[in-house]
Amino acid sequence: MWQIKNLKKKGKKNLKNNLWTLLLVGLFMTLIIGEYVINNNGYTNINILGEALTDVKENGTDIEAQKQNIGKYVDEAVSKILTGKTINLIEEYNKKNNVTKGVFYTIFNAFTIGERQLQNIGNSTQNFMSEPLKEKFLIIIVTILAMAIRVFISYPLLVGESRIYMESINYDKTKLRRLLFSFKKGRYLSSIRGILRMKIYQALWNFTIIGGIIKNYSYKMTTYILAENPEISSKDAIKMSREMMNGSKLKCLAMDLSFIPWYILEYVTFGLVGIYATPYIKSTYTALYETLRKGYIENKKYNFEALNDNVLFDRSLLKQKYPDYSDEELAKVQVYPDKYEIAIKKVKIDHDKKYEVTSIILFFFIFSIAGWIWEVLLFLFSYGKLVNRGALYGPWLPIYGTGCTMIIIATQFKAFRNTMKKPFWTFIIVTIACSVIEYLTSWYTEVTMGVRYWDYTGIFMNINGRVCLENSIFFGIGGCICIYFIAPFLERKIQNFDTKIRKIDKTKQIALCTILITLFGIDQVYSHFHPHTGEYITQGSEQYYENEGEQNN
Repeated sequence: MWQIKNLKKKGKKNLKNNLWTLLLVGLFMTLIIGEYVINNNGYTNINILGEALTDVKENGTDIEAQKQNIGKYVDEAVSKILTGKTINLIEEYNKKNNVTKGVFYTIFNAFTIGERQLQNIGNSTQNFMSEPLKEKFLIIIVTILAMAIRVFISYPLLVGESRIYMESINYDKTKLRRLLFSFKKGRYLSSIRGILRMKIYQALWNFTIIGGIIKNYSYKMTTYILAENPEISSKDAIKMSREMMNGSKLKCLAMDLSFIPWYILEYVTFGLVGIYATPYIKSTYTALYETLRKGYIENKKYNFEALNDNVLFDRSLLKQKYPDYSDEELAKVQVYPDKYEIAIKKVKIDHDKKYEVTSIILFFFIFSIAGWIWEVLLFLFSYGKLVNRGALYGPWLPIYGTGCTMIIIATQFKAFRNTMKKPFWTFIIVTIACSVIEYLTSWYTEVTMGVRYWDYTGIFMNINGRVCLENSIFFGIGGCICIYFIAPFLERKIQNFDTKIRKIDKTKQIALCTILITLFGIDQVYSHFHPHTGEYITQGSEQYYENEGEQNN
């Protein structure tokens, strides 16, 4: 019988082997996919601490009042941890202080679960005739899209996440691209069917309460089984998980209880501890799958033959799978070998390179347009309104293009290229640089045009409403992804130095840059004398829309 202590020890070892990869995967699954609720609560409920401190300040030296305040917010935090629910006190505080309009908050609620969109449908159907039909239709479309994202993107990513953790057991390097493991032909639909069936079964069992808790543990190994062999049918994967967990559910519950101190630390540190705790817990469960899988195969339980990716768990079998390779070559294997090739040489991403002027100009417009699309989609998912969110009239947001392009230009200097060898310090520098650019842009548009296109007042750790911590972190991560991955990739696509034929002819590049610069310049001049302002565009519009929605409902 397996021991919790041993699994935790192995989980820490697996995490150490692929620390940075698993940390990034954990952040991605938390922030984008919304998989780890406790961590999300920590990130999105910083306001509890803020309100507590405000009340303490207002009550001054009133000891009894201070005790009541402390008790009230401790109860609130504990309630949130255990139930995931919040009382009206916090909801009212969110509205009053505008804490709920940050980028992370929007990501959590718009691109993950989709409950807010479902609530919008429920509210709108009660007063269907009182609001324009097109808004109702748009809400329905947004809801369908949100649920489609959940099923067709998030579900396969859950399988990909489990695959990464399984590969980390015996291989020192794990590829981030393994998150896309289920998106290949022959894996995609089976992964979706498996997770969807599991979610439906779990939802139905949740109505019985006790049954829901039991089945939560019965289905615990489903994603791992699908990650090992996506060709297993959804029905078989669930049945195999149930049999694999027989006799281990209570002990698994005890293991979950042993993680409670980590959950509390995640919450009180606003999710920061979760950066480590989330992959640690997942690594421990991966070690549990390895243990249960071994016993399942030895006892020849139902459909055990389908668990056939033995190279995942036993490196000595590499020789059988790849007999043409020597023992010395196989000993150098750090990454789990793909189905049709063995990865022996370490691939280095060529981010230390010189970029052509035309590429840098095109980068500016690519990132500006991508930023505009991002802002439009965020507002569409948050408020159900399709609005041109740019400071200009064209489909571009220069602040995104300026930030990314300036960072790319900085990579052309030797001092910054040396810094790029240390990703942590690169992240710090990029975060500070993007924050300065955002602050100065906000100040400039307000001074010269008399408008503010964003206002972070009320969001945790903001400076004059022009920049805030969460946006700075977001831009820092995005900037690092840009210089390490996106820019080199785009440069290869644009210039294609590996062949004699460029992807885009040099003359066409110059012509395209000239056209874009001309259109952009016209837009800049016109916008200077006729600022792009209006409802939902400049500051205060989002709050206006929220109030308008409350009155209609």
